[in-house]
Amino acid sequence: MSRYAGFAGSLAAVLILMAEARSDDDPPKKAEPSSAVKEARAHVSEFTVQGSAKGRNAPLELLPNPLLIFGDAARSNDSGTLWAWEKSGRPVAFLELYRNVGNGQPWAHALTLTSPELIQLEAPTGHRWTPKKSHFTLKEVPDAPDVANQPALRMRQMKDISRRFEAHQFWDPNNSRFELRLLVQPVLRYQDESAKLIDGAVFALAHGTNPEVLVQIEADAAEKPSRWKYSLVRLGSAEMHVLLDGKEVWNDPRTPGIVGQPVDPYWLFLAAPIPAASRKSSVP
Repeated sequence: MSRYAGFAGSLAAVLILMAEARSDDDPPKKAEPSSAVKEARAHVSEFTVQGSAKGRNAPLELLPNPLLIFGDAARSNDSGTLWAWEKSGRPVAFLELYRNVGNGQPWAHALTLTSPELIQLEAPTGHRWTPKKSHFTLKEVPDAPDVANQPALRMRQMKDISRRFEAHQFWDPNNSRFELRLLVQPVLRYQDESAKLIDGAVFALAHGTNPEVLVQIEADAAEKPSRWKYSLVRLGSAEMHVLLDGKEVWNDPRTPGIVGQPVDPYWLFLAAPIPAASRKSSVP
């Protein structure tokens, strides 16, 4: 027997012993969330969100985990997380939460509507968001394939459609142009059988990993055959431009005063961190 064969045999024996020592009943360990994510979750869990239409003002559900964790070192943004509230499948609103680098920095809260439904949001900081209109508008995707019957095939179709979008923005310093990139995995997938929403996914066009524009791609059974549609909404304050197949299909100027107004479908506000002892509840 060569020394290589002997080594291979010894290695195989070690692997067998390791496999026997591992219990099939032990589930894989999940990564422990960072302290920043825990703090963000505790903060966001105290937001109150409900529909604003009379008779349809039931509380909306916060998805329990961040959809994206990001940073943007070029813009000195840190500890970024992305959250959403939903009703019957479709996300109604997103919150981008981050801080500038440095101790004691306030949180930046960037809120955007992703549904035609209007809502009311109250933050534990005392801020209140009551948009008076929505910027969510579905448009048909040109030259899109028929909606597939299988979920896996539909996911492939939505990814293929998302790759047809490209975007750039104009921002500081000196109103410079910055290219945005598609994050290839959707931040959220959803459906609502009761509303005949067959399938949907939200993709992000980002500066690095910092989401600046959300691309919603949906198929519903309201039309026969069903068609793929898309909606574009901002999640940043810069001047935005989005192209589909190389042709500009959407643009939005800078948000007035950077932050906008609490009655706008996109609004950004700053708030100092709330001490843990002052919170009404603690989320592990």
